[in-house]
Amino acid sequence: MIRYLLGAILLCSGISKAGGESVPAALVERHWFEARTAHFHIYSCGATQEVAKLSARLEQFRDAYAHLAGSNAVASPPIVVLAFPDHEAMVPFLPLYQDKPVNLAAFFHRGSDENLIVLALATSSSSTMEIIFHEYTHLLLRHNDQIWPLWLKEGMAEIYATFEPFGRGARIGKPIAHHLRLLAKEPLMPLAELFGVDHDSPQYNEREHQGMFYAESWLLTHCLMSGVNPAHKARFGQLTVLLRLGQTPEQAFTNAFHTTLPAMEAELRRYLEHGQFESLPLMVNADLSAPRSFATHGITTVETCFRLGDELVRIDRLDAAEPYFLHARKLAPASPLPFEGLGLIAAQRHKSEEAVHLLKESFQRGSTNFLSYYVSAHERLKLTSNSPDTYTTVKKEVATEIRAELQKSVALMPDFGPAHHMLGFFELVQGEDPKAAEEHLKRAIQLEPENQWYLLSLAQAQMVGKNFDAARRTLESLRLPYIEAKLRSHAEELIKEIGHPAARQP
Repeated sequence: MIRYLLGAILLCSGISKAGGESVPAALVERHWFEARTAHFHIYSCGATQEVAKLSARLEQFRDAYAHLAGSNAVASPPIVVLAFPDHEAMVPFLPLYQDKPVNLAAFFHRGSDENLIVLALATSSSSTMEIIFHEYTHLLLRHNDQIWPLWLKEGMAEIYATFEPFGRGARIGKPIAHHLRLLAKEPLMPLAELFGVDHDSPQYNEREHQGMFYAESWLLTHCLMSGVNPAHKARFGQLTVLLRLGQTPEQAFTNAFHTTLPAMEAELRRYLEHGQFESLPLMVNADLSAPRSFATHGITTVETCFRLGDELVRIDRLDAAEPYFLHARKLAPASPLPFEGLGLIAAQRHKSEEAVHLLKESFQRGSTNFLSYYVSAHERLKLTSNSPDTYTTVKKEVATEIRAELQKSVALMPDFGPAHHMLGFFELVQGEDPKAAEEHLKRAIQLEPENQWYLLSLAQAQMVGKNFDAARRTLESLRLPYIEAKLRSHAEELIKEIGHPAARQP
C-alpha cells in the first residue's frame, strides 16, 4: 500500500482568541452595494463616487503592470475590496495583535482562492493607496517570492507603491518622505546584515527596527533601478537569474553587479547624500486615464453579513466571524451563504465532520461557491487519513463524492490552482486515471508556479508512471537552497527512492 504525501495547501490558518463579539446592527443594516469593474469586486456602504474613484485607481495600476509584464503576470484569483465608509467602521475588521486591532489605514490579504483589500474610504488618501499598491505588488511579483531575499521584495514593493498614472504612462519610484527622514537620522545597516533579514528577524518584526529595514531596502532598490550608474540598471535582471540558480543573496548580488558589498555600501551612502531620487517612467500602449466600466447593485443584509464574516475568517478572527453567519442563518435559513461561512469556520477549527455536514447543507440550498466544494472535498479526504498529510486509496463510495466535489469546484472556477492540485493528487492516490492526475497537477503548477509543494505531487505522479527521469528533474528543482527545508527534505527522500532498484521494478 503506497502512502502519498500532500503538501500544506490550507488557504488560511489559525484560530482567533477573541470571543463574545456580536453583529453591529448599525453597520449591517446600512445600504451596502457591490460595484464591479473588469477585475475587482468592491463591497461598500460608502459614497458611490468615492468607490468609483477607488476602482479606477486600482484598474489603472493593474493595467499599467499588465502592459509592462504581460497578462500572465497579473492573472490571479478574484480580487475583492471591502471599502468601509470610515476608519471607525473598519476597526472591528482589522487583524489582531496581542488581542487588539492593529493600527492600519488599509491592508491586503492574499489567498489562493481570493485576494482581499480592506480600507476606509474617508481616509483613502495617497498614503492609503501606497499601502494597497505596496501589497498588490507582492501579489504581482509572487513568481519570484521563493527566490528573492526579503530586502528586494520589500524594496520593489516600495518602488511600485508610489504609482501615479499620467495619460499613456505612469511613474513609480517617487521619493518617500518618511524613509528619507529616517535615513537622514540613522546610519545605514551593513549590506550583509540587510541581506540576512528574513521574516523571523527582529529587524523585520520589531516595530523600532522595521522602519530602517524598509527605508534601506527602498534606497538600495531605487539606487539599482534609477541611480546614476547605468551598469546597475543593465545588470538588474541578472540578479534574479543567479538567485534561481541557487546562489546566496550575497553571491548573486556581487556577481550580478560586479562589485563588493563594501564598495556598494559606499556607493549607497553617496547616493543618499546626493539626494537626487528620480522617478521611473512607465510607458504603456494604452490610455490609463480612459473611463472604466463600473456597475453597481444593492446586496441584501444576508449577503452583507456573509461578506463581513468572510473577511473576519480570512484574518483568523473566527470567533468574531461566527455571529455574522449565525445572524444570516436566522434571517434567511434557506440561503446557502450562512452555511458556507459556518462550514469554513469549522474547517479552520479542524472539525472536519462538522465542516462536511454544514457545507452539505449549503449545497442542498444551491451553493455555487467553488471554495465550499473544494473545502468539503479537502475535509472528506482528511477524514480518510490515519496520519496528517498522508493518504492511501479511498473506498469507492467516498471517492465518488470527493471527486465530484473537486470537479464541481474546478467547473465553477477553472483557474483555482488548489482544486486542480487536489484533484490531481486524489487521482494519483486512487490510481484509476494517472493521465488525468498529471494533467491537473501541471495545470495547478501553471496557475501557481510559486507553490513549490505542487512540484512534489507531480514528481510522485511521474514516479507512479515510471517516468523516473522526469521525476528526478522535477525533484532537482526542489533541492536548491531557497526551498523550504521540509520540502527539500521530502524531495531528497524521493530522489533516493528513485535510485533504489525496487522503485524501478515493473
